[in-house]
Amino acid sequence: MLLRNGKFCALALASVLTFAGCQTAPKADQKDAAADLAAVNGLRGKFTAAYNSNDAGALAALYADDAIVMPPNQPVIEGRPAIQSMYEAMFKANAAKIAINPLETQVAGDWAYDRGTATITITPKGGRPIEESDRYVVVVKRLPGGLWKVYREIANSNNPPPAPAAPAKKAAKKVVKKAGKRR
Repeated sequence: MLLRNGKFCALALASVLTFAGCQTAPKADQKDAAADLAAVNGLRGKFTAAYNSNDAGALAALYADDAIVMPPNQPVIEGRPAIQSMYEAMFKANAAKIAINPLETQVAGDWAYDRGTATITITPKGGRPIEESDRYVVVVKRLPGGLWKVYREIANSNNPPPAPAAPAKKAAKKVVKKAGKRR
């Protein structure tokens, strides 16, 4: 079975290479689109590396001056200095790691968007790790000079909301007493 699968893979690889050799050279705009897509993918890679290094300054440098971040269950963060402060506060209290799974990336001129999922592991100083599963959309733009930066970012949690807190014992006793008086 393994040999048969190996032969199939070799045949498939040979076919792909054969047909790839028959294609004409890409046009200039196709090369530009490929380069733009590579730049956006590279930006995502730099984001992941900076986040996993817990480097707030390197993360903030990836955002446009007028960037806006809409994190889950938090107020909107506007501007690069505020975004850096958000990351500084988070990394001061926690160690954090992120794994990003892009599902869709599209480039249109000087704009692009990236949609996907992310798994974030946050470990409070002296605490146990907490895993968060998110989905995100990031809009990036090409600045003058050709550098791509994060312009807008929104994330939403995939985790279920926390269970409602149980009523306090005193409040529960009052409810029981009131219910008993009605009978």
